[in-house]
Amino acid sequence: MKAVSRSSLRLFTALDVPSEICDRLGEAITRLQIEMPRGSVRWVRPNGIHLTLKFFGAVPSAKVADLQAALTQAAASVSPFALRVEGLGVFPSALRPRVVWTGVEGDLSALEALQQAVETSVAALGFKPEARDFKPHLTLGRVNEHVSSADRPKLGRALEALGRGGATSYGDFVVRHLDLIRSELRPTGAVYTQLFSAPFADQ
Repeated sequence: MKAVSRSSLRLFTALDVPSEICDRLGEAITRLQIEMPRGSVRWVRPNGIHLTLKFFGAVPSAKVADLQAALTQAAASVSPFALRVEGLGVFPSALRPRVVWTGVEGDLSALEALQQAVETSVAALGFKPEARDFKPHLTLGRVNEHVSSADRPKLGRALEALGRGGATSYGDFVVRHLDLIRSELRPTGAVYTQLFSAPFADQ
């Protein structure tokens, strides 16, 4: 991973998830920790959960104002919409789990329109479109690299079984703004700071 210089910021844009939903996801993570082999998954901190729309990487400080303007334009293209957090799964598959996630449902057409508006608005600043299709989700944990190829399918099947067997609906919320967030990588984990918030139309 490239180091971020003092003249640049490690940035991404995301949608805020209400604290009460993050608290419920924190409870789900606690239950999953009990079921999973110790040290097999790096679980996220509940207060760091967010719905990422695009990761920008290291952005020169001088470019941040232009990025804020582009995100303001993207946010103004949509009105507030409702989402629901539910489900449990793994990427890319149960045989090769790397990411543990919970799903996002609701007005996905509005969400996808917003994500495309972000891609379009920042393209003029030199940010390339994502190569992979947008799959809305909230990351709960990442499987550690030291987990063996033999144990990964067991882990994936266990996670999928937990998703099928338990209550995995964590709440509904209305999205009203788009945030620009700074990510600082520290030995204790990433620290997130909201730098800017762009309201949607009709606010």
